[in-house]
Amino acid sequence: MTLRLIVPYLRSLRPAALPFIVLLAAWFSLPYMPRWNADYALLLQALPYGLGVLLLLLAQLFNQGRIAQMAILTLATYALVQQRLQVQLSDPDTYWLFFWLCLLWPLNAALIRYLPDRRPLSLGGLLFPAILALQLLLLGSLSISSWYAASLDWVEGFRQQASAGLLPLPAWISFTLGTALMVNRLPRQSDTPLAMLALLLLHGWLFYRLDASQISVLVSSLSLLLLFATLLINNHHLAFIDELTSLPGRRALMNDLKHRHGRYLLVMADIDHFKQFNDTHGHDVGDDVLRLVAAQLNKTSGGGRAYRYGGEEFTLIFPATELNECLPFIEATRERIAAYPLMVRNRQQRPETQRQGKKQRGQNNDSKTLNVTMSFGAARRNSGESIEDLMKRADKALYKAKENGRNRVEKAK
Repeated sequence: MTLRLIVPYLRSLRPAALPFIVLLAAWFSLPYMPRWNADYALLLQALPYGLGVLLLLLAQLFNQGRIAQMAILTLATYALVQQRLQVQLSDPDTYWLFFWLCLLWPLNAALIRYLPDRRPLSLGGLLFPAILALQLLLLGSLSISSWYAASLDWVEGFRQQASAGLLPLPAWISFTLGTALMVNRLPRQSDTPLAMLALLLLHGWLFYRLDASQISVLVSSLSLLLLFATLLINNHHLAFIDELTSLPGRRALMNDLKHRHGRYLLVMADIDHFKQFNDTHGHDVGDDVLRLVAAQLNKTSGGGRAYRYGGEEFTLIFPATELNECLPFIEATRERIAAYPLMVRNRQQRPETQRQGKKQRGQNNDSKTLNVTMSFGAARRNSGESIEDLMKRADKALYKAKENGRNRVEKAK
């Protein structure tokens, strides 16, 4: 397998790296918790509350509703464990509360996964805390009702079936269902869903090993730290990654150029006749064209890195010092884009589901095939040249490519 094939695969695994590290950290840290508890007991027990409050403030500031809701669920679980579950599970009343906590936790996490992402302190954002409060109210009402004895006997049957420390069977089913819902149809930006999946696994481990010393402190602290990191990653994507094409945007480009030294190659690229695509076929097709071009530019070899500069304009940066070294790679990208057939379906025939799309493949329809071309202007940075001057020279080369018939590469003077 060549490096060109490995790199995209590794990039696709990037969102799972941090959750995996956190899971490993929890596993290897648990044996050391008794030692840390002896020296820093009060600090450890207060740590999740401090992290949780700070995380909720940042989530409100940056409009991260799902992260705030997961933080609320984590904090509520930690407080409940600290206040009510610090005794042996052999006590029927304690096990009754433990049973419902295990059963409802993954369902609540899955609910957060599918609720609309809203600002935490908004009507939509407060929906989940209200649902959580309603659950606590219902359980509290059940504990003082005439049905409590019957529910206690029902829960006790599951305790007798499982050995000490193991999750009851309904909780196993609930965690399995929650995991399946978490990984179902992961979006392109999957950092938050994968972090939520890691929290689901961490809390399943918490309930399974509840008798371990300070495991609730460990799980809650690592969960909140993971949510912190995910919040930072999300805001980095908002600031630097173009949402439509998933390429780094103009801010990322300028940041990259400011930190580059020496000689490198800058290529400005523009989609030919892009306005005609939008005017003739609509903005949906225009978006498809942008995604197609971005995907092909992202495959550029020779060390080239693609950015969306704005609109239908893109940029490539090569670390090479000689222009002629990169021309074959630019030409290969240009030819690959020009040869790629873009299928445009009749909007009325667009499939509503993936299954319908599979059935329609290969059938005669009113689809049209479009070909997209791009013009490129390449400039090598001269010693001491400013970023602005370099971009101007690349732009002039791009305009020259347009004037000379488009779908070509021109070198800057």
